[in-house]
Amino acid sequence: MGRPDGNVRISLQTLHVLEAFLDNPTDSLAGSDVQKRSRLASGTLYPILLRLESAGWFVSRWENVDPSSAGRPRRRLYRLTSTGLSRASEIFARFARGVPA
Repeated sequence: MGRPDGNVRISLQTLHVLEAFLDNPTDSLAGSDVQKRSRLASGTLYPILLRLESAGWFVSRWENVDPSSAGRPRRRLYRLTSTGLSRASEIFARFARGVPA
């Protein structure tokens, strides 16, 4: 889906996704958790997660759970990379100073 160059178009929706991770940046979140925190529709959320992962801001993995034991499908878990944390922190700091991203 593109090569990791770190350049990402920053929209308001992208900021909501990044914000969902910044409270606990080392946590892995399922897409449904991000959706609840960001209040974005899945059709908006998942393309953003894919774009951020392609840019190297996130890594993802399938959770290690047996779907029949859990009584639900496995979830895809997303986690900020050190690059993603650095870039997200920089973007929010710029907004705090009143400088556009």
